[in-house]
Amino acid sequence: MTHGIQGLKHLTTDRLLLRAFRESDVDEVFTLHSDAESNRFLASARLHSKDGARELLSLWLSDWAKHGVGYWMVEKREQPGVAVGVGGFRHKQLEGRTVLNLAYRLSPHVHGAGYATEIARTALEVARQHFPEVPLVAIIHPENTASIRVAERLGLKLEREIPLEGEKNRLYVVG
Repeated sequence: MTHGIQGLKHLTTDRLLLRAFRESDVDEVFTLHSDAESNRFLASARLHSKDGARELLSLWLSDWAKHGVGYWMVEKREQPGVAVGVGGFRHKQLEGRTVLNLAYRLSPHVHGAGYATEIARTALEVARQHFPEVPLVAIIHPENTASIRVAERLGLKLEREIPLEGEKNRLYVVG
């Protein structure tokens, strides 16, 4: 069991606070993941109950316990304690190999503010520094042009299409 890599549980960017999840984050996880707009490109990720939020939160907490890193709860610096999204990376099995899955999901009221790029840039730096041997990937629905722009802005390259839960998605890798 890993107890965490020093300094990764609480990070600050220019505008955001990124912190490890806590068991008390169930309501925030449910609010974000029950929103239809936030889950437009992966409808199967939409939660319909607090039990689903507890399951998802349990998975994310286990990432932190096992690997010392995982997705972060995202808050604005000027509004600590008010969640605006989830982002970062987590270890994931993809086609029989371990990868770091880059993700960012934000509340619709903050879409377009550049927060996804800020989160992803921080995650990319952390991955390069602490997990250089594990490939970082982003799996993005082909119609999610905003997420594709974020990935490309950070230098990720389209490698190929892959299926995810019955739908075609694009696999972006660090180029």
